[in-house]
Amino acid sequence: MKKSKFLFKILLFLNLFFIVIQQLLLESSSLGLELPLLILFIPILCLINLFFFSFWFFRFKWPVLISILFFLANLSSWQLIYQIKPNAISISESLKVMSFNVRAFNRFKWLDLKKVPESIEKFIQKKSPDIICFQEYDNKLSPNFDEYKFKIFKPYKNNGRVGSCIVSKYPLINGKEIVFENSLNGGMQSDLIWKRDTLRIYNIHFESLKINSKDTIFSSEYSKKIINKLRKVFTIQRNQMSMFLELIHKNKLPEIICTDLNNNSFSDIYNFISKGRNDAFLEKGSGFGSTYRFPFFPLRIDYIFTSKNIKVLDFKTYDINLSDHKPILAKLQWP
Repeated sequence: MKKSKFLFKILLFLNLFFIVIQQLLLESSSLGLELPLLILFIPILCLINLFFFSFWFFRFKWPVLISILFFLANLSSWQLIYQIKPNAISISESLKVMSFNVRAFNRFKWLDLKKVPESIEKFIQKKSPDIICFQEYDNKLSPNFDEYKFKIFKPYKNNGRVGSCIVSKYPLINGKEIVFENSLNGGMQSDLIWKRDTLRIYNIHFESLKINSKDTIFSSEYSKKIINKLRKVFTIQRNQMSMFLELIHKNKLPEIICTDLNNNSFSDIYNFISKGRNDAFLEKGSGFGSTYRFPFFPLRIDYIFTSKNIKVLDFKTYDINLSDHKPILAKLQWP
């Protein structure tokens, strides 16, 4: 009996500890705390607290009430991680927009696969989006995408072969590069002529996290190095965010933003860019929405944002192994 009471107290303490830590991270911005590295782990904390909820619930223990109250108080935050699939609206004149970081079409053989460019082309042909925003697009290895009459490519570096690219079945005009100083990443913008209207398309790739499945902060050998590396990345991202927000503040057209944000939906960069806009995943997505392949860690770092007057009809994340990112697609209605 004493052992069971002791175990109960230990589990209750751990549950409260993780709840407090998660709440602190969720409120960090309003509290004036800068904890960008720890914010990456909010999805993991959510899953831990979900485990505790299930544990108390199936044992009919009173701490389940704490979990329920915490869940209800942070319902909007849970929705950033997991969405229940709503009914999609089928409209023939909708605009299908895809965003896909293709990792240079496997230029350096990260994947043990042959003919990755050809496989990506077949996937695109099958899904047939109207417009595609590619990040890390290698202009020498790319397929022709013959079914798309319009294409604008902007390299990240002058005369480079890798950069941002938009291909479209509808006319693209006024293509411009978006340059991030002292960065290997960048972006572009273009105006899309659709149904006699003009929409502004942004295709942005923010500073990369530079982590992979071999990195771990739990390894004493690498932890300090990785933490310092991520801190530098978050500082660069913050500067890039300020520059991009200044740019889009001048825009008067309805806008669609396709981005590899390289940060999760609890970050400052997400909060600033999503403010006053639709996050297509929140509107019509389903499941965890993870877009980056990282073991045991549901990272959603690729997004499609739209102006509020553009209606999101459907959203999908495709679990295909042709890059370290998964392609995402939003079905949109305008006006």
